Amino acid sequence: MCGAPYGGVERQAERLAGVLKRAGVEQRVLLCGPPARAKNFEALGIQGNTIEFPSRFAFMDRRRINTVIRRFEPDVVISWTPDVAAYVKKDGFIHLARLGTQFDHELLLNKCHHIFTPSQTRADAAMRAGWSVQQVHVLPHVPMTPEEIAEKAINRKAVFTPPTSNLIFTAMRLTQKAGLETLLDAVARLSGYYLWIAVNGADREALEAAAHERGVKPRVRFLGWQDKLGPYISACDVFVYPSKQDDVGDAITEAWACGAPVIAADSLGPGLLIRHNENGMLVPVSAANSMAEAIKLLTQNPEQAKRLGAAGRAAFAETFAMDKVGPQYMSLLERITAKPAAGEAPRTLASLRPGDSLLGIPSGATH
Repeated sequence: MCGAPYGGVERQAERLAGVLKRAGVEQRVLLCGPPARAKNFEALGIQGNTIEFPSRFAFMDRRRINTVIRRFEPDVVISWTPDVAAYVKKDGFIHLARLGTQFDHELLLNKCHHIFTPSQTRADAAMRAGWSVQQVHVLPHVPMTPEEIAEKAINRKAVFTPPTSNLIFTAMRLTQKAGLETLLDAVARLSGYYLWIAVNGADREALEAAAHERGVKPRVRFLGWQDKLGPYISACDVFVYPSKQDDVGDAITEAWACGAPVIAADSLGPGLLIRHNENGMLVPVSAANSMAEAIKLLTQNPEQAKRLGAAGRAAFAETFAMDKVGPQYMSLLERITAKPAAGEAPRTLASLRPGDSLLGIPSGATH
């Protein structure tokens, strides 16, 4: 994994490693990045190898990566980021890669046997680009562990927030399409409400300036990236996800896990997850007035907020909890490492044609 010091991609890698560890899978992690990331894997009891990547010479990167692989002799190699996948020499193992964005499939094509993604939209784009349906697998993000969910709520005073105030919390990536300015506009319409924002990205200064322009900066706390969201979600009155464009909405499932009532802009991912006024509330994208009214409605009607929070927790337990998602990843690994039937020739990338299956699964099979 080529990773940053923090981020959702990196946290997902750690969580999947934990799933495999608990299932008894022997694994080795090859990391490029800060030492703190390696320590997180060591805390899970997983050996990590840290290398400089990219270095000055591509041939040295390729040699380092494939030397670790060759010595470990794995059944499966998972390239967590596409920049690493290009350096993996396909030799005696199944090469599986994570499809992080809609466009990574172009970088991964012909370099991996299989890809997985949390988004059907991304999967469809990959298949249009030439991947077969048997090579593309849609799996939910690995969720918070039960231990993370059970963590105690953070004390509001520690974040310089009045204990009796109405508190909104949001966590997301800081991009131009984030929709956070819409949330700031909504807070500007709500007297006395406080907002906690846990984000990462290069535009934080611009966001703080936007809060100042709207006169809400004294009531907004910029928390930076938080690996563990549970204590912050548990401390809030309502979780708001204002993203203008998101095909996953995994922050919503984390809020559900902690039992928080959720309000989200009706973009693709949240719109597929939330049943309006059943397990959350949807408002039109970029509609600050509607968002403010929804926030006010839930904070002034605690029974309704409690009902939505309980329904969200139930939705999480039914579909997105660790005991539901972890086995899906194990099942994928079992399927892609399955041996061909007696008398059947092994499938290779060179022999694979559109619509064919690397595993001998009939065309059109679901996964």
